[in-house]
Amino acid sequence: MIQGLVLLFAPVWAPALTIYVSPKGSDGQAGTLKAPVRSFARALAIVRTRPTGLSGRIALASGDYPVDDTIELGPKDDGLTVAGGGRARLLGGKAVAGWKVASDPRLASVARGKVVSVDLKAAGLTPGELRLRGFHDGKAPSALELFSDGEPMTLARWPDRGEYAKVEAAKGPKSFAYAGDRPRGWKTPNDPWIFGYLRFDWCDTYDRAVRLDPEGRTIELSREPDYGIEAGRRFYFFNVLEELDSPGEYFVDRRAGRLYFWPPAPKGDTVASLLEGPMFRLKGASNVVLKGLRLEAGRDGAVWIEGGRGNRVDSCLIRNFGTYGVSIHDATGSGVAHCDLTGLGSRGIELFGGDRKTLISGGLYADDNHIWKYSRWPRTYQAGVAVEGVGARVSHNLIEDAPHNAILLAGNDHVVEFNDVRRVCLETGDSGAVYMGQNLTMRGNQIRSNRFRDIVPTVNTAGAFTNVMSVYLDDQWSGTTIFGNVFEGRGTGILIGGGRDNVVENNVFVGKDPAFHIDQRGKDWAKGKEKDLLEQARGLKVDEPPYSVRYPRLASLFQEDAMTATGNAFVRNVVAGKRPFWFQDGLSEKDLDYRDNVLMMDTPLTDVLRKAPPGFKPIPLTRIGLTTKARPAGVAR
Repeated sequence: MIQGLVLLFAPVWAPALTIYVSPKGSDGQAGTLKAPVRSFARALAIVRTRPTGLSGRIALASGDYPVDDTIELGPKDDGLTVAGGGRARLLGGKAVAGWKVASDPRLASVARGKVVSVDLKAAGLTPGELRLRGFHDGKAPSALELFSDGEPMTLARWPDRGEYAKVEAAKGPKSFAYAGDRPRGWKTPNDPWIFGYLRFDWCDTYDRAVRLDPEGRTIELSREPDYGIEAGRRFYFFNVLEELDSPGEYFVDRRAGRLYFWPPAPKGDTVASLLEGPMFRLKGASNVVLKGLRLEAGRDGAVWIEGGRGNRVDSCLIRNFGTYGVSIHDATGSGVAHCDLTGLGSRGIELFGGDRKTLISGGLYADDNHIWKYSRWPRTYQAGVAVEGVGARVSHNLIEDAPHNAILLAGNDHVVEFNDVRRVCLETGDSGAVYMGQNLTMRGNQIRSNRFRDIVPTVNTAGAFTNVMSVYLDDQWSGTTIFGNVFEGRGTGILIGGGRDNVVENNVFVGKDPAFHIDQRGKDWAKGKEKDLLEQARGLKVDEPPYSVRYPRLASLFQEDAMTATGNAFVRNVVAGKRPFWFQDGLSEKDLDYRDNVLMMDTPLTDVLRKAPPGFKPIPLTRIGLTTKARPAGVAR
């Protein structure tokens, strides 16, 4: 199987030089099957000596391989395959040993005798620094993190996980008053931080509390949060030793140089992240395949691919990194397939490629991946798959269990198909599982044959719009086709926020509230966005080829009222629920191409499909989601 994949990305006549690696090997050996080398670095050095025309392969035996520095691959590594058989773990951290029961008087009484600690220097650990993160800071690497038996642990916090404190009142652009006296019990607050949704439920903030006044119940932050601070909003403190009061929490005392931890189990594999940069960085390399590897525990990302072509990350387990899983930039025809990605600090997969000026596709793809429990640090706009550019394909993925988006789209002619998306937008409001927005020119995108389940509102902030959408075409987004999808459960199915020329056809909605929402915000509160939107369009010369040819409706954009929600269609859909539509700003069915739809009360999905209108094309439910056989979580294929 591996040899077949090598041949797929290398000339069929080129034999491969294979170098074998084993934790039991020696770097003084030749790297043969019977005399393997010990380190990846040595294997790479040997394989780079291969004669011209000979492709390379590094085969890693089962076991752990520490990665202290980024593995850099470039044009000299073209055609290289790195294969691990699913059991070779490249580790960007190290197992922590030398724990002793902690006796620090700052510990809560419930934690005494249960919390252990270790000297950072003696354990060979560097603490790193906490960094500002949130709505505009999604790419900041992490400080030291702990993982126990493959699961991320929690930096000591109050209130405990899943709960929040409340903002009582804003006290200035960077300050607010809070409710409660819990911080009065902190003996010597050591660098407390806060996380919160301080104004909107789609905008998060991580910041240092540069001044904490427990008596006055006030906090001063290091910077002014995006969009300000508002009473009634939610936040929590973290990085407080006194709040290390439950299993799975830890604290790094940077002043004293100690690590504290309450293990969730008596015995477990506890790993601390150390690697500062990406584990793999491909720059200008082509036809490189990373297959069957377990990549774990770095403070930044797992795989960064920039330039080149035909690179592929295949059948890998990628977990517990401080930022992204795989990030691909302008590497034509490259992608991620059959991988498991979890425990990531920000995004799962990034596909950035193609030329928006010429509308030439980058050919990037994310296919048949399971992506879950990502966006651990910044909680908003860190999608399972984020796409920018032209012509990417996101297909057959299972994306689940995340605080905000599953898929972010920007650009043209992308295809999102056969994905199973469930339990996302779990702690945000006014958010979308598939989200795109604020553009009139990013057209030609297709969202087809996907299934959306359990995407429901979970927050109830007073006075705020807290519904969540399965597909959210925000702020004038236009020219998207949504065909043949299934939308199940509460929450909004599709929201068109003032955009034009969007087609909603042949979909099934069951129990949505509402199934379809459209408004005319471009003629109301969003009118001020018109100048910027038209400047974007003029910069691309959308009234000239290739845009005017690919998207004929753009040829007359500058002669029309671009902020009018016109050209939209709702055709041949089946809607089962109490509220099929929510029209705003005076719109109605008469403002759409509205025809051949079937409306009914709540009905099970199997019965709904039997009542589809004439001409309705069957939805291939059995083809949606992962294409490979199910396997235990955390096992690379």
